[in-house]
Amino acid sequence: MKKTLTYTLLAIATILLNACGKNDQRGFAIVIDPQSLQEAKTEVEAYAAAIEERQGLKVYTIVDNWGVPDSIRECLYTLYNNKVAPIVGAVFIGDIPVPMVRDAQHMTSAFKMDQSADRRDSSVPSDRFYDDFDLRFDFLGQDTAEYSHLFYYSLTGEGAQRLSPDIFTGRIRPTDAKGTSRYDKLRAYLIKATQFKQSPEEFSTMLVFNGNGSLSESNVAHIDEFRGLMEHLPHFSQKPESFSYIEYTEEPYIEHRLMNELMRPDLGVAMLHHHGDFDTQYLSAYPQPRTLSEALEYIRYQARANRRTYIRRGATPQEAIQRIRNLGVPADWLKDAGQPEREREDSIIVERTNITLDDFGPDALHPNVRVSIFDACYNAAFQNDDCIANEYIFQPGGALVGLGGSVNVLQDKWPDRFIGLLAEGMMVGYLAQHTTYLEWHVIGDPTFCFAPREGSADINTMMGTWSKDKWLSVLGNKASVDVQAMAIFKNAGNPQLSEERLLDLLKHSPYAMLRLEAFAALKLRGGDAFVEAMQVASCDNYELLQRFAVNEMQQNGDPRIVPSMARLLVKNNASARVRFNAGMSLQFLPKEEVMPAVEKELEAVKGNVIDYDAFCSKILKEVEKNCGTWDEDIDELTNDSLHGKKALRQANYMRIYTPAYKIPAVCDYVTSCTNDTLRHDLLESLGWHGTAFTSESIVQLCHSLMDSETTAPAVRNEAQKTLKRIRPLE
Repeated sequence: MKKTLTYTLLAIATILLNACGKNDQRGFAIVIDPQSLQEAKTEVEAYAAAIEERQGLKVYTIVDNWGVPDSIRECLYTLYNNKVAPIVGAVFIGDIPVPMVRDAQHMTSAFKMDQSADRRDSSVPSDRFYDDFDLRFDFLGQDTAEYSHLFYYSLTGEGAQRLSPDIFTGRIRPTDAKGTSRYDKLRAYLIKATQFKQSPEEFSTMLVFNGNGSLSESNVAHIDEFRGLMEHLPHFSQKPESFSYIEYTEEPYIEHRLMNELMRPDLGVAMLHHHGDFDTQYLSAYPQPRTLSEALEYIRYQARANRRTYIRRGATPQEAIQRIRNLGVPADWLKDAGQPEREREDSIIVERTNITLDDFGPDALHPNVRVSIFDACYNAAFQNDDCIANEYIFQPGGALVGLGGSVNVLQDKWPDRFIGLLAEGMMVGYLAQHTTYLEWHVIGDPTFCFAPREGSADINTMMGTWSKDKWLSVLGNKASVDVQAMAIFKNAGNPQLSEERLLDLLKHSPYAMLRLEAFAALKLRGGDAFVEAMQVASCDNYELLQRFAVNEMQQNGDPRIVPSMARLLVKNNASARVRFNAGMSLQFLPKEEVMPAVEKELEAVKGNVIDYDAFCSKILKEVEKNCGTWDEDIDELTNDSLHGKKALRQANYMRIYTPAYKIPAVCDYVTSCTNDTLRHDLLESLGWHGTAFTSESIVQLCHSLMDSETTAPAVRNEAQKTLKRIRPLE
């Protein structure tokens, strides 16, 4: 009864608030817990007023008296469907419940954890629960004690299986971490967010940091990223000191130099490529040795580090030492391993290679960079008591927004997609809304926007009100590259943007950003046009597009792409990341198709390779060793030679490790299998292979299971989910 009454009152209040609204006005929701509103009422009201006055959005302030995600979602859905001033976004301020989503790992960029593990670790903290209204969930329960803010949900087959958020969202979730008051942090943050709206700056400076292990440390990948940024931000070419670059190899310990750059008062955006955890930005490794003495100390340090790893994994100190000795390390080099003073010195070295939560403070690291993009795992794990992204924005510096993942994230993604629209004044929430991963979030004010540069489009009006057809009208005109890229994105599934036109853009557009968007749209559509797109993209001069093509060829497996893959394996100047991914792709292709294609490519370069025999032998051995890697495991399963936990474990592996040419056999096995748990898990795995050239077998399997009256409900639900995943446009 209380819930119904609350909704009724909200509906009446909304009508009253909207009575004076303009027909084309859009709205924005502030969702805040009662205590946070009481503690920061003045600051919240000033923040809301700045949004209305400076950004033209009608603000609805929703006090979360429910403490339940479903009620908040229903409220936002009502506001989204308002006839006047419907909301385009929302911000969650304070202690707003965190949805922990399960059975939806296919919507993440990289998260593949076994869900039998602890549910706090194997669920994805995600506000897609709140902002994508086409998704459907079953409530699984609330966590306990200090984790009571976590609510667990299972994605069901009744709703969509691809992300397409209807609104954008952001999190302003200060905590009492490090002995400071969450309400002091909240008031201070809202004050600086409001001040920026009143005196906005242009996006005129950018930092790119490349850390240890980022993108296989491929120089070509990082060089091409700069080329892409110049397409996104062409006006930067005329601005002095607009770009700054830092590589972790430039100094033995890069930590302080990066910190100093992040505290530059004029820094607009930082793109931070590195590995991470909720409490750490992993910047670099132990410095590479340059002299003999440094090399000796390097080996000693690595030996001590390995000893600690072995002990952490269960070995005794004596066993750990012996394992290192077996590698040829003299006993004398390990004599101080484990001693307190040496352990302390080693821990200092580790601290100097990273940024951790302990490095932040008013008299230490207090970033001024307005927007930070954390291309790293877990840096935006906002469900925790603290995380890296939170420390950035809640320090006294000028940092206002972080974009990052609540769980681990993929390296082979597109981190700068649409970033040029920030220079045109687009709200950062829209940037995140169109980076569609379950784990990706705005930490801070999602309405944050830079002052638009001269000549910019009215991008926020376009994003909030334009139809697909109107977006299509800007394609090919004088609009900026990123506006045209957004037009392709908005029309990726629209038949009015034909496959012929998309292929023409992919083949002939001078802009890599438009070629990338055309490729992504063709991937969504599949079929012969996508097979051609993969072959074209594998020859593109933009490394990221080449990389995407290789990854998709691995998933697709069509025999027509084998010659292109063979060419990349033999190609002398393929980037490190492209060559690595091409080599990894061999395990998903049959040797009888790959070997002739590789031999043909090797013959074509015979007169242009030094030590041809060795070159040829190396590549042929790679093909011989890696092709068909997973055939035996899958054959064991489909021949009914695996049972119980072994069969279920194999089904879990097959989310990633299923060659396209093996899918029909797997589908036949699911049809005949009598173990409903195994059928369910195999269906879930098959749902990861929607771009496979054999995916029609999965479609037929799903239809047959859904149509059969004898199919178990859990299996039917999974078949429904899988069908929607692999045929999103149907």
